[in-house]
Amino acid sequence: MAASGGPVKDLFEEATCSICLEYFRDPVIIPECGHNFCRSCLIQYWGKSEAKASCPECRKTVQEKNLIPNRSLANVAEKAKMRAEEKGRVCEKHQEPLKLFCQEDEAPICVVCKESKEHQSHKMVPLEEAFQEYKDQISTCLDNVRKEREKILVLKADTEKESQDLLKQTDAEREKMVAEIRRLHQFLEEQEKRILVQMAEVEKEIAAKREEHLARLSRELSSFEHAIREMEEKLQEPASELLQDIGSFLQRSQEKEKFKNPPEAFPLALKWRICDFCDMNPFLEAVMKKFRDTMEYGLELRKGKFQVLKEAQFQEENVTLDPDTAHPLLILSEDRKSVRKGEVRQDLPDNPERFDTQTYVLGCEGFTSGRHFWEVTVGREEGWGVGVARKSVKRKGAFTSGPMEGIWVFGKWGGMHKFFYRQVLLRLKRIRVALNYEGGRVSFYDADTAALLRAFPAASFSGETLQPLFYVSAKGHLTISECRDRQGSRFAAEYASLCHLS
Repeated sequence: MAASGGPVKDLFEEATCSICLEYFRDPVIIPECGHNFCRSCLIQYWGKSEAKASCPECRKTVQEKNLIPNRSLANVAEKAKMRAEEKGRVCEKHQEPLKLFCQEDEAPICVVCKESKEHQSHKMVPLEEAFQEYKDQISTCLDNVRKEREKILVLKADTEKESQDLLKQTDAEREKMVAEIRRLHQFLEEQEKRILVQMAEVEKEIAAKREEHLARLSRELSSFEHAIREMEEKLQEPASELLQDIGSFLQRSQEKEKFKNPPEAFPLALKWRICDFCDMNPFLEAVMKKFRDTMEYGLELRKGKFQVLKEAQFQEENVTLDPDTAHPLLILSEDRKSVRKGEVRQDLPDNPERFDTQTYVLGCEGFTSGRHFWEVTVGREEGWGVGVARKSVKRKGAFTSGPMEGIWVFGKWGGMHKFFYRQVLLRLKRIRVALNYEGGRVSFYDADTAALLRAFPAASFSGETLQPLFYVSAKGHLTISECRDRQGSRFAAEYASLCHLS
């Protein structure tokens, strides 16, 4: 080490400006004496002197215009600077250059360390090779973290858009609802105010959930951006500094590579409440007509009020399958909650209620008024359909399924979801069937997202009984399931309680 220290020290001294005591920057040589200085240092030095220009080192008078750039010395200074930096990267224990990387300990070592017992059986690679390998790993990690950051930005934008859509939907339904409610007299004006309070609560909840979700995403974004800055700074470090504690640094960095999606911004219960608002409008239109007719016949207001509010309730129904209507190929579960198609036609009585051509089965329940819903798990199997049908629907022989025949159904055939030959590319698991009898409306929702899939145009059911309808083909399998979110009907219950109905 002593033998090499002298020449290195001399090199450092030769590459240093005697004015600023730093490595030469744009060095120039004075022809008269051969001394070298930084151009800026020399000009600044001469600017302070009132006498003739002279060499700062030997005081020899010189001509200022005769300065000659010393490019060779500039190269030497650059190399000396690099050597000085490398000189600092030595083994603390042996004062030898760190030229190897121990893969076992994940640390730079010198050649003396390599021969020690501590590292004798460890696998070594050249420092530069390890430097490039770990630099590539950090770069990959950085790319992944940047991608995750982009996902957060997209999620923030989607959250904002969904929030605006929900608020817009709520606002639109408010206008329709107010238009109907204002046509009623003093009693309905009171109901209008109460409903608006609930809608304001929904808007407040939407805004609160949005802020909460955006705040969570912002915190995650900040964390990722901090990690990115750390990795970017790490990539700028020289080999020995980059590889110091590289294992723990990579572990911390890789923990940030995957963004864990937070819970849904807007809970299903909130969306069901908005869906309930949507379904109130057709109901109100029918109620208005019934209310006017009631007044014309001179019935008491109290009776009319009871009819209005009683029919406002949206009821989840405990639907069961009617075995007397099931096609002979259909196999019902013991609890009459599930149905699938068998391969052999069962020997069943050919009673008038039974379907003999279409593989249909009806629910036992019949509805002649009110608002009702039930949910069905459909899975991804081929061939299923859910909906409602008139009690008088044709049971024997071939017929076309449609509103003209008294059938309102949503189903899946041939890998596509269909509303009477209208195809919607969706992968659905559970369907909510909603019947608004007075409103003449049959609606289908994705029960897991509260997204409206289809609402048939207003129809008159003419006072006839409607029953749940189920269709199953070759690989189909349907199960009537309980509502996962029982808050979906909360609006109706609150509406009734406000008017002191038991």
